Amino acid sequence: MSFNNTKTPLKPTKEAKWQVPMRPHHKGGKDQYYLEGELKERFCQLFPKNSNRRLMKWFGISFSTLQRFRRELGLQKDMRAIRKQLAKDIKKTCEKNGYYDSLRGHAPSEACQEAARKMWVDGFHPIKQLKATNPRKYKRLMRKKSEQRKELWRKERLRMVYGLERRTKLRLPLNSLTHAASACKYVMIRECNYFADPDGDSHIICYDSQTRRSEKREATAIRHGFTIVEGED
Repeated sequence: MSFNNTKTPLKPTKEAKWQVPMRPHHKGGKDQYYLEGELKERFCQLFPKNSNRRLMKWFGISFSTLQRFRRELGLQKDMRAIRKQLAKDIKKTCEKNGYYDSLRGHAPSEACQEAARKMWVDGFHPIKQLKATNPRKYKRLMRKKSEQRKELWRKERLRMVYGLERRTKLRLPLNSLTHAASACKYVMIRECNYFADPDGDSHIICYDSQTRRSEKREATAIRHGFTIVEGED
């Protein structure tokens, strides 16, 4: 793992949690660190989801030794898990040193508010920015919002069916239209001057003297469950 504008971490000097032992190199020369047994299994388990600095501290090894183990064992980093871990570490540090407490109860500075207003005037929107910079996260967010919306509709429809107090102002017909039925109704209104029921019944399509009636379209609408009625001019 590496980030831009970061220096190679130095070998830790404090006592390691799981110190990697050393042995003579098989070709002679200086001793070198080696992994085997339970220590090797623990290293392989911890490597993907932990930063290099943390691994060096835990195992008491240098950055070059860490990279040698990575190459020899064919290990890869899970950057998503590491970023989550780093975010937790930053939050924990900010809570510990009182940074969050210093912000609570205080309004943002005038310069900060002015900068935010300028961003919005220039067309900034957090959702659009997320879509441009992180499409994968944007899709996850949209999927989550869609699921929440569907669940809200389901609960509101149940409250309406059982006569319970509604918690939103959503307009929910008991028998919602299918996509094909909605498309059929939309085309009839747009192209032939039919119009929706003034009383709000979504399954009724009205016509008057200004409507260009079509037997074919009306037959299709009836197959979708609509009722064709004459409205008032």
